[in-house]
Amino acid sequence: MVNAEKIVTGLIVVVVAIAIFSLFYVSKYLFFPLNNPSIDANAVANPMGQKMGRMSLTSFDTALAKELMDKNNDGKCDSCGMPVDLCISSGQLQCNMDSKSTIGILESQHIHADWKVYINGIELDFSDKSHMERMQSNKPVSSFIHVDSGSPSPEKTGDILHMHATGVPLWIFFESIGLDFNKDCIILDNKEKFCNDGNKKLRFFVNGKENDEFENYVFKDLDKILISYGSDSEEELRNQLASMTDFAKNH
Repeated sequence: MVNAEKIVTGLIVVVVAIAIFSLFYVSKYLFFPLNNPSIDANAVANPMGQKMGRMSLTSFDTALAKELMDKNNDGKCDSCGMPVDLCISSGQLQCNMDSKSTIGILESQHIHADWKVYINGIELDFSDKSHMERMQSNKPVSSFIHVDSGSPSPEKTGDILHMHATGVPLWIFFESIGLDFNKDCIILDNKEKFCNDGNKKLRFFVNGKENDEFENYVFKDLDKILISYGSDSEEELRNQLASMTDFAKNH
């Protein structure tokens, strides 16, 4: 009996030791995935089972993450109680432990949408808003949603929206490059405002159909998005819709 008890006790000790050892390494990889050279960062999962890749949060993303996760500014995530920097280091913009969280971890997906913005009949140019160029110039930009450069002609920088996580709303893109967009106004980075009034209206279309989600819209892969402000006739709107590119399918 004594020997049997010793064997059982020994097995329990081994199981507990293995559990503690496993918990240590899972926690280490969970919160410091990019600092561990022995693993592939693309294979690291967060608590919700999503994967974090090789992209990193920008300074804009980090500031927004702290604003979303640490509203009382005590350095801890309001939802899970962990140091907010640990949540950020695992690629979170919102705490994935929060049941109300809608934005996934960075690199949880990579999808694309064709899009255009017209103001008073003139198409806005986003060619100077590229993710890489803005990072190199220390200008605000988001890794979660952005436009990119480097695609072959006839596609131009700014023609395609890239989303690198699940559930990222459009307002994050606009805010990241110094613009503002909602159902009432679009405000450019020079602070020029274009708002609904008696004669002119801001309209939002997805795949040719008017949509009322505006800045809160989370685009789907291969969507075609049109934002139009002005007193455009239905014919002019049809022409704008017809001008939509079809480059997203090439990514």
